[in-house]
Amino acid sequence: MKHLAFRLLPVALLAGVAALSASTAQPDPTDTEVRAIIDRALERSTWAEEQAFEARYRHAMVQRTRKFDKQGEVEEDEKRLYRVEPVRGVQYARLVSKNGGPIEGDDLKTERERWRDFLEYLAKDPDEDEDEEDENVVFNDELLDRYTARLDGIRDLRGRPSYVISFEPKPGKLPVRRQIDRALNKSRGELWIDQATYEIARVNFELIGRVRLWWGILGSISDVTGHFEREPIADDVWVPTEVDIYFDVRVLFSTTRRSETTHRSDFELVAE
Repeated sequence: MKHLAFRLLPVALLAGVAALSASTAQPDPTDTEVRAIIDRALERSTWAEEQAFEARYRHAMVQRTRKFDKQGEVEEDEKRLYRVEPVRGVQYARLVSKNGGPIEGDDLKTERERWRDFLEYLAKDPDEDEDEEDENVVFNDELLDRYTARLDGIRDLRGRPSYVISFEPKPGKLPVRRQIDRALNKSRGELWIDQATYEIARVNFELIGRVRLWWGILGSISDVTGHFEREPIADDVWVPTEVDIYFDVRVLFSTTRRSETTHRSDFELVAE
């Protein structure tokens, strides 16, 4: 099955990121055009995944996390700098600094444990079955079938024209096979597809309904908004460059309001 070549792991982020399909209830030329654009994007992503572009580059990654109080004022602000390097074909993000200072104490201990766990992961049998509770989101036909779509036109993004397609969940009961599906079924937004290459260039998303965590026993996600961007760094090479998300999550008797922003830059081809 064809699928886009990137996956986003944090649950709050996955709650909003989604793709779409044109409604088939009453097909018209607009629906046909949307489906054709999506199919070209899926074909492009299949090709890009086969090239394993991301595994060929090292880069810098800055993550900023801010936590807010009930009034929306920032009460915590943390910035981490990582150096991302491919190791045996798999990217590893090594923490370089925290809030501009060196890594020490518990952070240093955690980094050593992360590296050990990563090496253990690399040593696993690649044919080993994946966890059935996998919360990854793969952009494929199964995901697309959850949504209806509308082509809103062509707009400029960083000097490049892109198809802008708005999406929202189809009416009625949608499939729930994993916990993350509850969030995907309540997400809407915009998908920007580069007109020249059919690469996914941007996804804007928002949660449009409260999502219960483990049937409401643990809590709920009430607000998620953000965007995800990809850019070309060389001929035919597109990579994720930015993720910006705000979410409001209630777990048991505690509510967390925070934003997470990730910037990737300084991509450098690794010599083979």
